[in-house]
Amino acid sequence: MRNKFLTLIFFVTATLITSCSSDDNSGTPVVSTPPSSGGIIDPEVGGFNQPNRVYVDLSTGEQIAVNRDTWEIAVYNGSENRIFLNNALLVSAAELESITDITTVTETTTLTSPLTLNALDQNFSPTTVTVNTVAELMQGLPVGYTQYGDLDASISFTDSKEGELTGTAFSEISTTDSDNNVYVVNLGNEIPTTNNGSLNTTGDPRGFMKIRVLTDGSSYTIQYAELSNTTDYSEITVSKDNNYNLTAVSLTNGQIVDVEPMASDWDIDFGGVFSYYGLQGNLAAGLTYSDYTTHNTLGGVGLYQITIEDDTTPSFTNFSITNVNEANFVYNDRAVVGSGWRSVDYMTGETSVREDRYYIIKDTDDNYYKLRFTAVESNTGERGFPQFQYELLQ
Repeated sequence: MRNKFLTLIFFVTATLITSCSSDDNSGTPVVSTPPSSGGIIDPEVGGFNQPNRVYVDLSTGEQIAVNRDTWEIAVYNGSENRIFLNNALLVSAAELESITDITTVTETTTLTSPLTLNALDQNFSPTTVTVNTVAELMQGLPVGYTQYGDLDASISFTDSKEGELTGTAFSEISTTDSDNNVYVVNLGNEIPTTNNGSLNTTGDPRGFMKIRVLTDGSSYTIQYAELSNTTDYSEITVSKDNNYNLTAVSLTNGQIVDVEPMASDWDIDFGGVFSYYGLQGNLAAGLTYSDYTTHNTLGGVGLYQITIEDDTTPSFTNFSITNVNEANFVYNDRAVVGSGWRSVDYMTGETSVREDRYYIIKDTDDNYYKLRFTAVESNTGERGFPQFQYELLQ
């Protein structure tokens, strides 16, 4: 439940006016706004179906909420040529080795080499399957407990949870066109609209498409079509914009979509829903989480967790700038927070905030903050209403 002892108060900071710089010939004072000293923020995730992905800039206290079903893939704007999947929508993708003509691919297409993949049978016992056609591959492509893959062989049809460039389901896009294969893309799942009194984030399947991506190093050309289309395909060209980590694309609407803020303008992402292929106990399968939180590793944000184990660990209240350990900041794993900030009683469905941990963040402006979660549900007990408190360390 929402913490009744916390009032919704934002700390207000004054605007500083400094003297004109020597380059300023207009006589206009240079205005500098200091970072927010902190406050309490309720990310607008949206309730029981967690329809929004929310980007928060700690230094301004601002948040941007974007519907998570407005895009399926995103292009990377850095020096490498990478494609990311919308894991908040459970999008997955499989490369068709040595197949480069998108018009030749249908469900009946035979793979150039059979794939032997790990799976779980109807009793959730480990098994293997041999995949010979696109149709057979599609059966194990959707994210779920029975999703196909093989971690030991580095075969995963989702992006890694850590979010590193080498962990994308798509291979790096080559500037040599003939090196770029066709992919079958599972478009994920609809956002449910029925409130059944509990968490309900995964609706009906959205189907499949085939796509092929080309690049000249400064822009991407995305070819895409329905699997049944053997005559033509559509194209979208996306130029790299290094102001942003990623530029999102809607395959279903055939357009570029505004999703992420500028890379320097957000620190924490409350995706609500998050999916990847990984381990559950000793079993590998497609996993889906709710109430999931990541940080902006591609934008240079560092974060680490403080776990209160005994009296020698400073409490959230007592932690100060002198306690910061630069060596602890994690810049290569966006999922340090993940869903670990809350706990779920799977017998009763009751969800609560873990009070034994908080987080230290070095944001895109090199400000240091401490952050702790204070709610995971609304006052009426509905999931999808997180709340956190944060304070500037100085």
